[in-house]
Amino acid sequence: MTDFLKPLTRFANWIKRHNFESSQSPCALVSCSHSRSLWQRVRHCQGTFLQGAFYCQPQCLEIALISQLSHLRVMAPSPPPPNRIPLGLLMVARGKLTFAEVRAALEAQRRARYGKIGEWIEKLGFATEQEVTTALALQWGCPVATSFDPSTIHSLGNIPFPILEAFQMLPLNHVASSNTLYLAFGERVDHGALYAIEKILACRTQPCVAGRKSVACQLDSMRQLPRPSDVEFGPMNDLAEIARIASSYTARLSPEAVRLSRIGRFIWLRLDVPAHVRSKPLPHATNVVFRLSTDSPRPLPPPRPFRQLITAPPPRTT
Repeated sequence: MTDFLKPLTRFANWIKRHNFESSQSPCALVSCSHSRSLWQRVRHCQGTFLQGAFYCQPQCLEIALISQLSHLRVMAPSPPPPNRIPLGLLMVARGKLTFAEVRAALEAQRRARYGKIGEWIEKLGFATEQEVTTALALQWGCPVATSFDPSTIHSLGNIPFPILEAFQMLPLNHVASSNTLYLAFGERVDHGALYAIEKILACRTQPCVAGRKSVACQLDSMRQLPRPSDVEFGPMNDLAEIARIASSYTARLSPEAVRLSRIGRFIWLRLDVPAHVRSKPLPHATNVVFRLSTDSPRPLPPPRPFRQLITAPPPRTT
């Protein structure tokens, strides 16, 4: 009889340790008034974690989602940090370009009103892609990625493809021992995107620089592959509609945890689906991406007058 009662005693002690005898709801929503039975509190079967906080009912989760989405929608993307030295001037200092070549590339960029200065340096034949990539790495203080392993890139499918394409970046490698994800950028290294990825994937990120054409080629090959874990909506800017779609996915998939963040024009919602719920074709995580509508792009502003930086003779020393 004593052996028979031992499991019951352990279960009663477990209930006391987790304070399930208390009538207080564990829901993070202050206005939540739902009463939950002991069995519901034990299983957490009707709740979801959003940004680490537990919400007991779909209605509570939807209210929290609207609040989070409202904050993310109005949040302006962080402006890119100013580089310590312009790319053209850096390449002149390294002996890769002349002042006249940099002025010609800047004039071509101004007339076309598109493209990066490095792209025009390559188009005009003033430098190779490798030379521009090396200069970009020095500009951003990052290493250069010299090669890609397509199998590794395709297996690291945690970041939605629309975000990878918008920022011209590729996941290169994940080091499990330090939980670090290495990302290669083909153009500007965006530290705001790196920070958002860290929050969503709960990992550290390290940037590097790769050839612009090489990154674009890899993204083109990825575009042809099926990505069942990515769902994209947009362009849209209706907060109620975004919240309705997000709530619909959480209700259908019953995720254990939901995380969201804004990356540039995108709001990224990641839903971690528990093993006992997902079927065989359903991935471990579903990424729902909302592309926010924006005004028509403004023309490229005229570049800074490079002539003022390079034509003034150095002061003479006596």
